[in-house]
Amino acid sequence: MPVHVTQEDILSVRADAAVLAVEIAFDAAEGSSCLRLEEAGGERLRASIHRRRVMLPVGSADLAESGALPFRHVLYTAAPRWLTGKANELLVLHRCYESLFALASSLGCKSLVTPFLSTWYYRFPLDEAVRIALGEAEKWEGETVFVADTPELLALSQKTWRKPRITSYIGYYRDHAIFELDNGLFARVDLRRERTAVDVIPYFEACFRTGTDPTQPPLPEEEIARLRRIYEENDW
Repeated sequence: MPVHVTQEDILSVRADAAVLAVEIAFDAAEGSSCLRLEEAGGERLRASIHRRRVMLPVGSADLAESGALPFRHVLYTAAPRWLTGKANELLVLHRCYESLFALASSLGCKSLVTPFLSTWYYRFPLDEAVRIALGEAEKWEGETVFVADTPELLALSQKTWRKPRITSYIGYYRDHAIFELDNGLFARVDLRRERTAVDVIPYFEACFRTGTDPTQPPLPEEEIARLRRIYEENDW
């Protein structure tokens, strides 16, 4: 459904719901859009978030009181910080948006405005943060407006995205070979010649799926090259 990117003040965007990223202590995360929402929402917004007595798991979303904000609903989420790129950060960011859009749908929202999550001091690679945001928004049935808090984010939102490249072959487990990609994720390619399936998996699954059987013979180089070609030809 429609996806737009703007540099307007988030409070001037007309939408059914707005998104606020929060820290573990439930204070608004750094970023001009989040801070604008917190400031305009005032004590009522802050109190509704702080009333939640259990920690909000990273990757999940919840509903806050909108207070004086010009939105029917305010949703908040605990977005991931970038650590090493191998702590499932990319997968968790996908889940943040999935949780937000699922919650918005359950509330009957037809439009939503949000900053690009996990940017600013979260240290996420900005191109990956923007790519994930736009990709998840395209799956939602409503209209999404992203507020780019910097010119760099706006420029990245207009960029043509490329397929991640293979950086190295990791190993294989049963019927699947695993390759590391240059975006922090891993590709699992089916070894069976009658299949050409490619799945993207997180770091920890790649660790668990390789190196568990030291007696298995290594794959021939020509077989690894064949599997690389399958990845390149697959439009996952």
